[in-house]
Amino acid sequence: MNLNHLKAFEKVVQVKSFQEAAKQLAVSQPAISLRIQALEEHFKTKLVKRTTDGVQLTPQGEIIFAKVKEILKLWDELEGQILGGQPVGKLVLGASTIPSEYILPKIIKAFKAIYPDVDFSMKISGSKDVVEWLKNRSVDFVITGEPAANQILYSVPILSEHLSVIAPVEFIAGDPIPFQDLFVEEWILREVNSDTRASFEKTIKKLGYAYDSINVIAELGSTEAVIAAVEAGLGVSVISSFAAEKAERYGRIKIIKCHDFNVERKFYFSCLEENKNHPLVSAFLSFIQKHVKEFS
Repeated sequence: MNLNHLKAFEKVVQVKSFQEAAKQLAVSQPAISLRIQALEEHFKTKLVKRTTDGVQLTPQGEIIFAKVKEILKLWDELEGQILGGQPVGKLVLGASTIPSEYILPKIIKAFKAIYPDVDFSMKISGSKDVVEWLKNRSVDFVITGEPAANQILYSVPILSEHLSVIAPVEFIAGDPIPFQDLFVEEWILREVNSDTRASFEKTIKKLGYAYDSINVIAELGSTEAVIAAVEAGLGVSVISSFAAEKAERYGRIKIIKCHDFNVERKFYFSCLEENKNHPLVSAFLSFIQKHVKEFS
């Protein structure tokens, strides 16, 4: 049996699309269709069906797919054991906003300097969406805030940061000030589903304040949009320290120190439990863990 047929089958099921599978495997869509057809002829049964929700497995396809995954995993392990050498291939990763903008570009650049034969494709959204991509196998691993516990996921913390309160550069305040002094200000926050917003709301409650003490005048969909709004003098906000320190260096905003506001959060590397020993995935995780201090 041709391994390319098995890989095409696996990818089509993971991404639920012949077109996307062809794109990720760098072949034509007809080639993907022919490989699936060859498998179906070999097993004398229909393996997949097209639905409004994308490509789905047939009952016989479910049985065969489980074994195909095992075969490809064993093959990857065998190649890694016998051939050794540097990782080669493509990684599709998912990331929430802050890791994608402020952390991963530096990590990927450093990784490719050592492993130039590994290529990357990145998909970006909120943490909940990103983790769903992982569960649906449309990405190889993800970098997000803390994911909800799930037995099919393997997650490890890789990096810590804190949240920073920011204000327009002309904002006058002592150093440091009580966080409650900022309740009189107008606030611009990230959208409800963002990790930053969730961490902020959790902290407000932990400090003993009612969330409606904060006068929220706008909710924006990206950290850059929040920075631009604060820079324009629309109010104050709380954002990732990675983003805040960069914006302050460029003179766009100022960071306000509050002696009773100290929010630390972690970013996590997550992959499917069954893929944690995949050569490319494990190589990338090992690289991050070894060089993490360089990226913080």
